[in-house]
Amino acid sequence: MKNILKSVNLKSFERKSSQRFIPEIDALRFFAIMPVMLVHFSGALLAQNKSFDRTIIDQENTFRHILLQGNFGVHLFFAISGFILTLPFLKKAKGSISLKKYFTRRLIRIEPPYIIAITIFLIVHLILQEKNFSFLLESYLASFFYVHNGWFDAASYILPVAWSLEIEVQFYLIMPILIFIVKFFDSPIWRAFIYLLLLLSSLYLDILPFEFLNDYMVFFLSGIIAADLYLNLKFNKSYIWDFIFLGCIITFFSTTNNPTRFICLIGVITSSFNVILLKKFLNAKLITVIGGMCYSLYLLHYPLFYLMTKVLGNKFNIGESFEWTYLIQASIFIPLGIMLMSIYFLLVEKPFMVLSQKMGKKNT
Repeated sequence: MKNILKSVNLKSFERKSSQRFIPEIDALRFFAIMPVMLVHFSGALLAQNKSFDRTIIDQENTFRHILLQGNFGVHLFFAISGFILTLPFLKKAKGSISLKKYFTRRLIRIEPPYIIAITIFLIVHLILQEKNFSFLLESYLASFFYVHNGWFDAASYILPVAWSLEIEVQFYLIMPILIFIVKFFDSPIWRAFIYLLLLLSSLYLDILPFEFLNDYMVFFLSGIIAADLYLNLKFNKSYIWDFIFLGCIITFFSTTNNPTRFICLIGVITSSFNVILLKKFLNAKLITVIGGMCYSLYLLHYPLFYLMTKVLGNKFNIGESFEWTYLIQASIFIPLGIMLMSIYFLLVEKPFMVLSQKMGKKNT
């Protein structure tokens, strides 16, 4: 395995950003995407494998319940977005913020890979003829304009994981306004007041204009606060941060209590920059490369896993054991899937990533 990795030029898979590269953020992306892929592979396996009763396993199987916690990886993605999108805004004076550059970069960065992906999946659905054309077209258009959650009150049929991307886009739209309010007086007390108001809004009040963003703003907010701490407080690196990181990320994936998970996300992001024992792991090339490809992995993994398990999922059963069957198949298909999806990253996502980076360097 080591020889294979050495023969692959991982540098060509590194992400490009208009901001300074922070390896710990791509490591956190790894911690977000891997649990999501693990849980979605288990769902695909149960949907396609005729040896297991999904209803019984969903209700009674402890291993499946542990895997289901991987869905919280999406919330970690929200926190990372809160961090990376607000960081440059918090750095700059109010008058130097360019909304035109911000929205242009976002549009170039996320839109083409997304549109190409859902168009491919529309064609696949049309070929499979599982739904009529009018339904598929309506679902496609709703997904195209990021309104499927509200239009259908359900995740996209074309690409189910796109539900979270719609919420991300809502955050992209409202974030500059939030940061403008945060920087209005630009004092620690004022920022703390606004953060508290946003926290209460997400948990109890629902005052934001987007219904679904209200439910998840608590996670974006954790990233915003972590970005504020990153810029304005200097922490000494210590072994204590290693324990904080491990404790926070384990607790985050273990509990459903959102206030607790909000605090844990701040702890995860902040501690990742100050660990000692875990620093080598968080900066490992393979970890940051996989994390850096997370957008392509997120867009493609769900339908790819369903295709893999539909074609081969019944050929690698280990008796009647769901656990062993899952472990064997996941150890084969998930790495294979990552390699296949990395082609999409190189051919589709990265060129637009580079273009977005160039736009970020241009003066407006």
